[in-house]
Amino acid sequence: MSKRNQGITRRKFLKLTSSSVALLPVALIATDRATAQTKAKKEAVQYQDTPKNGQKCVDCVLFEPPEACKVVEGKIAPEGWCSLFAPKPS
Repeated sequence: MSKRNQGITRRKFLKLTSSSVALLPVALIATDRATAQTKAKKEAVQYQDTPKNGQKCVDCVLFEPPEACKVVEGKIAPEGWCSLFAPKPS
């Protein structure tokens, strides 16, 4: 065994790699959350300030009163609409 390899045993190596692999899902979740915090641009979701076919933001599960959305950036009109419309359960 060379002097360079004498500092780490097989057991230490396995412990280090297994703990690194165990942390991988945590890193992926953190990255996923950062990505999820990025909101869509209005143009990308065909946002408009008027209702479409009776659908309006105020009736959507993603709408956050008074003028916001969980997934679309910027000021959102309660009477607006976008392609992500998801009706509130009755």
